[in-house]
Amino acid sequence: MTGLPFILKGFLIGIIAAIPIGPILMLTIQKSVSDGRKAGFSCGLGGTAVDTLCAIISAFALSGIGDYVKTHTTVIEIVGGLFVMFVGFNMFRTHVPKTRRKRPYSAKNFVKAFSMGLSNPAAIAVMLALFTFFKMDMSDVPHWIPVVSILALAFGSACYWYCVSRLVAHLGDRFNFKVLVIINRIAAIAIFIFGAILLYKGIISL
Repeated sequence: MTGLPFILKGFLIGIIAAIPIGPILMLTIQKSVSDGRKAGFSCGLGGTAVDTLCAIISAFALSGIGDYVKTHTTVIEIVGGLFVMFVGFNMFRTHVPKTRRKRPYSAKNFVKAFSMGLSNPAAIAVMLALFTFFKMDMSDVPHWIPVVSILALAFGSACYWYCVSRLVAHLGDRFNFKVLVIINRIAAIAIFIFGAILLYKGIISL
């Protein structure tokens, strides 16, 4: 029973970390609407991978990586901002098919979402804050507890993205072509704006 509170808190942290509105959410919505649940869920799993990586850094106190991110925050924000803006721009230009496609799970969508998540150095800070808030100090616990807790966190994040992609895809089945185009454009513009904000933060910190 010793590890149960950590596992439950890990699961909850996984859900909370995935909730904030950002480019991954916009990409997941766009893909779920245009390409179906599996394509959208692939994007969400990219976000889960980022959250899991940040959790590993937080749980095992990999200060070397944390210090590296802090030192290179400006570069990460500038390069990441440009990348996210490029993704948004391409999404805006992408032709929306009149017939909804049902695409399978996509490694390309996963990598794209994962890269977008890595472009935001604040992700580690958010995870550290959540670990602190939930008192996830695992320095004096058996070695298996951090591992299982992080797996629970990943599962919580994946559950959130599964529900989002499934709900959006279900609603997408009810939309006509014009609505799909509007959703695609809004998601693309939102992603572009997120990238522009990230780029701006990097430039002003030079």
